[in-house]
Amino acid sequence: MRRFAVALALGLGILACSLAAPAQAKDKKDLTLGCLAYSEPMVQWIKEGLEPLGYKVKIMMFDANQLPATALKDGDLDGIIANHRPWILTFNRENGCNLEMVKPYYFHSYFAIYSTRLKSLNDLPKDAKIAVPGDPTNLSRSLIILREAGLVTLGQKTGVFYTIMDIKENPKHISLIETEITQTARSINDVDAIISTAYFVGEAAKDYPSTVLFEDPQNKDYALGLIVRSEDLEAAWAKQAMTSLRTEQYRKKFNDHFKGKYTLYP
Repeated sequence: MRRFAVALALGLGILACSLAAPAQAKDKKDLTLGCLAYSEPMVQWIKEGLEPLGYKVKIMMFDANQLPATALKDGDLDGIIANHRPWILTFNRENGCNLEMVKPYYFHSYFAIYSTRLKSLNDLPKDAKIAVPGDPTNLSRSLIILREAGLVTLGQKTGVFYTIMDIKENPKHISLIETEITQTARSINDVDAIISTAYFVGEAAKDYPSTVLFEDPQNKDYALGLIVRSEDLEAAWAKQAMTSLRTEQYRKKFNDHFKGKYTLYP
């Protein structure tokens, strides 16, 4: 009798767990994808590719850089195209979650120093003002760009990322103005230079790309693509979405739309 009771309890426990467990990602047919304004065409292309296969795809667009990742973490979205992978890994550490980018990675941005006032870095005056993204990942990246451009010297990191406090030498007394990354390029006419992506600069400055002063040598290391929760990383819909995006049809659409402001991986 005791053995029967134990077996029954175990069986009921397994049944309860199975009933409580979420449906496997491969069985999902109703999807909600998030994006920012720049990535909205890409999630539209995913929708075009998935719906003939029986999926229903809803798209939600956000106006702040961190909001899509937060909604994905909270389970309100199934996937997003918004942030680069190093940013997402930082978001995971800070929020105790596990978001990941589906392979193969899709594209990367062209991050650089831009100006509408200057022709070259040699023209950068003393006490220059440079607008930079203020989130930890992209601020650190901006400081590395300034170091690689020969404008500042950095000491040892005081944390996971470089901060303004880690600047050791700043011979031109550059002032860094921290902004939300989607707003940085809009400051291009108010400061001596900015550090931003080609897409945002192209939206804000009519003379792009003649304003490029220095390209980030690490651009290819900042992958962008479809981000999902870890349990969906191998989901059929996620794999199919990337397969569709990488077809010649959608590679052509990507290049025609972005005109070099973003670069596809091979």
